[in-house]
Amino acid sequence: MAPHPEEQRRCERDCSRLCHDFAWTVDHLDYDAFVDLFAPDGVFERAGQRSAGHEAIRAFLIARPTGRVTRHLCGNVRIDMTGPDAATGTCVALVLAGATGDTPPAPSPPLVVDYTDDYVRTADGWKFSHRRTAIVFGP
Repeated sequence: MAPHPEEQRRCERDCSRLCHDFAWTVDHLDYDAFVDLFAPDGVFERAGQRSAGHEAIRAFLIARPTGRVTRHLCGNVRIDMTGPDAATGTCVALVLAGATGDTPPAPSPPLVVDYTDDYVRTADGWKFSHRRTAIVFGP
């Protein structure tokens, strides 16, 4: 049975916000807020590395290279409810990165990344239950 249109719109809004908050928190090194975007047993997969649960996701973030600035520009967000407390979605990001010592930082060649997501509604609202990345264009 298809979700009620208003429920679908709320899900789209909330899950789209997760996509944009993902970009903002990683770009601004707000790792606590980043981790909170995921369900406690959520999974983040990037570059062949799978991080399951909040502590593993936090460890992945802490291991990121230092001395660089990034910007993730997100668009083409699509969200579909698959159940009353579940949804799937996709998002595309243009990712720029540069060294923090440069003023302003000169970006390395940009990447285009596809995100494929599973969402779950928790007592704290919608969260990523599984986020997978795939580089579409890049060096």
